[in-house]
Order: sequence, then structure tokens, then C-alpha cells
Amino acid sequence: MTHKVVLATVGSLGDLHPFIAIGRALRDCGLNAVIACAPEYQSKVEAAGIAFHPLRPGFEEMQRDLGMDRAQLTRSVIEHSDFLFRKLVLPYVRTAYEDMMQVTADADLVLPSSLAFGARLAAEKRGIPWIAVVLQPMMFLSAYDPPVIPKAEWLSALLRELGPTPTRYAMWILKKAVNGLFQPLHALRADLGLAPAARNPLFDGQFADAGAIGLYSRLLGGVQPDYPQPTSIVGFATFDSDDGPAVGLDPALNAFLEAGAAPLVFTLGSLIVNSPGSFYRESLGAAQSSRRRAVLMVGEQAIGDFAHLGSAEVFVCGYAPHSLLFPRAAAITHHGGIGTLAQALRSGRPQLIVPYFADQLDNAARTARLGVARISSPRRYNRASASRDFDRLLGGDRYLARAREVGESMAAEDGAAQAARIVLDTLEQLRRE
Repeated sequence: MTHKVVLATVGSLGDLHPFIAIGRALRDCGLNAVIACAPEYQSKVEAAGIAFHPLRPGFEEMQRDLGMDRAQLTRSVIEHSDFLFRKLVLPYVRTAYEDMMQVTADADLVLPSSLAFGARLAAEKRGIPWIAVVLQPMMFLSAYDPPVIPKAEWLSALLRELGPTPTRYAMWILKKAVNGLFQPLHALRADLGLAPAARNPLFDGQFADAGAIGLYSRLLGGVQPDYPQPTSIVGFATFDSDDGPAVGLDPALNAFLEAGAAPLVFTLGSLIVNSPGSFYRESLGAAQSSRRRAVLMVGEQAIGDFAHLGSAEVFVCGYAPHSLLFPRAAAITHHGGIGTLAQALRSGRPQLIVPYFADQLDNAARTARLGVARISSPRRYNRASASRDFDRLLGGDRYLARAREVGESMAAEDGAAQAARIVLDTLEQLRRE
């Protein structure tokens, strides 16, 4: 009998692509893998050869319920730290739970992402084991490797100096401060007949007896003493396609790359790109000031707004496979989302990271500590500041040499295959029990 493993993820493409990579690895191992995610991703998941199940809400549903377009929604996520939970995640946990109860009816194991609260509730209700899939170090909230906390960067730096004992207390305060957000989740647990949660649902509460898989490189952070047991940091699981199976550069983009020097590449991923502000205008100015060519990845929705910027020195596109484009860049400027960061690190190119919110700040700090990137805040990012950063990134061999070293190390990682092995071992252990 083939084991069924349900993978549940909530968020942008940076949250989806690693799960597609794991799903394909599980399929190749002979398992029945099903990905539960937003309805808008159905065609992408199925084109990748994996079974799909809808996990509400969809993006169109949220926009309709809130009366907001994609740009307004994105801006609210960036500017208001609790908007994501109060408006986009927690109001839909009951429907997400209902969707997950359907798909887990005959499941043997669940692999939920950190925000897939409905998936964990369904697994708990059915008594199905789950392994938490953690896409970035921040979500472990370790006192031994404290993350950068948005709007408290100074405190984060201090805690790294003070050590685990005071940091543990600070983390306890943080968890208490955000626990009030999750009252709807606590109320739903009571309605479902589940025991009250003793742990913070966002951090400790994502883990169960089957432990966790850290789906990122150990170069960003290793297993710490306060991580759940067992935890394995297995490396990035990469999937790099816009429409499912096909990966290839647009012939026009390839011709542009071959026609001159390596360009600066600018991207804001699949979320921030919906509300870029002046990012692309300032980026183009910085490229011109640095006398370098540029590739602007502006998202499919904005192609019409930026197409007029195209020239012999500037290429404008909605999307390009990062694994094919990034290694041909002089440097990559991006927002620090974990999916984009994974491809940037693997490319072996220097980076300028402009983090906007949430884990992006911590991802950027860890990358800078590796010696492959510089950081600029969105508030100070402009033509002049970015040009100065490019001078430092590209003015010598230090950043490039270190980026190549890191890229070579990460090229040897196969997080999807390692995660699949852990799943197989877990299923075998469950069979013996």
C-alpha cells in the first residue's frame, strides 16, 4: 500500500516552490504526495506532476473579502506587522481546517509550513503525525541563535552579544506579546474539542513529536540546543519554474545577456513586486550611475508599466528562472525572501538585499554575516546609496570570491532529497510502532 503524505503551505511562491521540490522527491520515492495550497496555484502544482488539493483562502477570495487589490493588500502586509495574522490567516483557519480534514482522511503523514495552522489542527484531530517544515531560521526563534526582530533590530544585535540566558527571557516576552493575536485559534481549538494549546501557535506550537525539517542551508544556521527533537537542517529545496515543468530563458533575455557585460539584476519576488514603490526607478538610476546594464524583473502584472524602460542596456521582464539568470549577473538586488535568497546564494554572485518585513530582515543579516551581501533599508534605498553599495560589492574580489565559495557549497546541497529520506525513515518507524 502506497503511503500518502500531505504537504500544506501558505504564502507566496517562496513558500510554495520548496514544497513542490519535496513533493517531486517524494513522488520519485514511490509515495503518494499531495500539496494543499492556495487555489491559484493548482495549475502550477499539477504541471509539476503532483496531486493538488485546495487550501483556502485564495488570493482572490481575500482581496474580495477585504475590498483591496493586490497592491493594497501587499502594502498593508508590509506596513502593519499584525495584518497578516488578523486579516489574512486567522479569519480563515476554520475553512483551512475543513479543507485539510478532507485531504487528510487517508493520510499517513502531514508536512505543514509554519503558517499552515489548519493543517496542524486537522492532523491533531485525526491523530496523524506531522513533521514541521521550517523554511527560514527565524521561525525556530532560538535563544542560542536569536533572529533579527523587525522594528527591534537594536535589541536583536544586543541579544546576540548577551547570550542565551537573557535572550531566552526576551523570547518569552515576545511570545507572550504576540499570543493575543491567536485568540481565534484558541477558540477554534475549543470548538473542535482539542485540548488548550500550552505553547505559542506560531513558534513552539508548530512542532510535534515527529520534529522538524529546516529546509535551508546550514550556512545560515545550524541546529541549536533549544530546537525541537529531532530537527535536521537539510539544505534548500529548489524549484524554479513559472508554469510548472519547463525551465528556460526567454530567447530575447538570453540574447540580451550575450550582447554585453553581465548586468545588475533587480527583483522583488512574487509578493513585494505587487507594491514596489520607487524600487525599480531608483534601481535603474543606480545601474546608470554605475555604468552597468540592468535586468528588471517587475512581475507579469506590471510589464506594461515598465516596458518603455527597455533598451540596449536595460531588459524588462515579468519573470525569469533565477537558476539560469542569477549566475549570469554581476550582482543581484532583492528583498531577502527565502526563495529568492536560496537561488541568489546558489548563484555565487554578490548581493544587495533590501528587506521589507518579517523574516527578510533576519535572512539579510545572516547573508551579510556570510560575507556575500550588503544590506540597504527600503527607506534609504535610492540611486545614490545603491550605486555606492555596488561600488563596494564589485570594486574588488572580496565579495565575489566569498560568494563563489558559498555558491559551490550550496550547489552540493539537495534539501528535497534529504527531506524525502527523513519522511521515508519516519514512515518506516511509524510502521514498526
